[in-house]
Amino acid sequence: MPSPRRADLQTSLYVPAATVSLGAPGQDLLHAHGLAFTNVEVDLGLSVAGTFKFTVTDSFDIGRAEFLTARGRPALDLLKLGTRVWIRMGYGDRSGQQLLLSGYITNVGTSFNEGASPDLEVSGQDALYRLTLGTREHRFEKKSVRDAVAQVAAENGLSLRLAGSPPDEVTLDANLQSDMDFLRKLGANFSTRAKKWEFFSRAGEAVDTLHFRPRSVDAAPVGALKWGADLLSFRPEANLGNQVSKIVVQGWDEVAKQAIVGEARARGEGGKPKTAGQIQQGFLSREVVRTLRLPVRSKKEADERAEAELANTIADHLRGEGETFGFPELLPDTRVKLDGLGAKFSRIVYVTKTVHRFDTSGYRTRFSVEEPDS
Repeated sequence: MPSPRRADLQTSLYVPAATVSLGAPGQDLLHAHGLAFTNVEVDLGLSVAGTFKFTVTDSFDIGRAEFLTARGRPALDLLKLGTRVWIRMGYGDRSGQQLLLSGYITNVGTSFNEGASPDLEVSGQDALYRLTLGTREHRFEKKSVRDAVAQVAAENGLSLRLAGSPPDEVTLDANLQSDMDFLRKLGANFSTRAKKWEFFSRAGEAVDTLHFRPRSVDAAPVGALKWGADLLSFRPEANLGNQVSKIVVQGWDEVAKQAIVGEARARGEGGKPKTAGQIQQGFLSREVVRTLRLPVRSKKEADERAEAELANTIADHLRGEGETFGFPELLPDTRVKLDGLGAKFSRIVYVTKTVHRFDTSGYRTRFSVEEPDS
């Protein structure tokens, strides 16, 4: 059943809307600053910085040859690089809109063409932008993953919400890298097929929150989308191209002077269908093995790294992309139920990416999904 807001949407009781705030959460770009905007887009994913873009229109004063607000203030003084931005989308007034992103302006551009008034194209990234800046060593010995992630969050002005049970007593020697790459490495190193670790940011008016957690594969769906009603399109795809039946990780023990070998096999367990690697092995009549050389210190670590790599490979098998009417609750690390697609594709799926767009045609949400148990 759709939520009340989704039901209201289907009967057109609410008008799609977006709010862009500049400098402070309540400073609406239009009403507080006198700048009209259109074509607002928010692109959110897992283990990457979210991005946004919008267009400021009708701000160029030909007589003064300057971009100005409705109050005569230079528009580019307001749209400075590094300025904080909050973007909401939804239906009706601000109370019916959801905060999708808070971030920073990182690019402002325009184009002067014959016979047309120039617009300002503004884009930027969410709070995780801070994690992409600079590189440093991320080295720790016998330290908990929780402490390592908490340090990254604190140093970047983020609150932390860490779920699951990340490993303790971990030793990691990382080369010079950004905080973003460091969190990606942590998530990749300790993922398994049953517990795939991701991170993402959720916007707040005062402080943004860094989430570091296993995928929410058992959470209740945020809603149901039916093809022919509010599911406007859906394109599933199964791909065997990157699939293997076994991952082998090879390392070297400098103390014992002997090889370290770990492995993970693709298995359909607990009544689940065969994995793509098993299917491929069946018609090829041989194992497809991927061997990696990695700096592991024990067989246990080698097995864990192999399992993590296998989890990432399996996730590439069955994916899908769809579009619906504006659905602000649909975010990465949520689940949604798809209906009307036949027995194969009518199921609950895990959302990995959403693009929310508001323009003159209304409000639409595009989304990417994977099988939830991948």
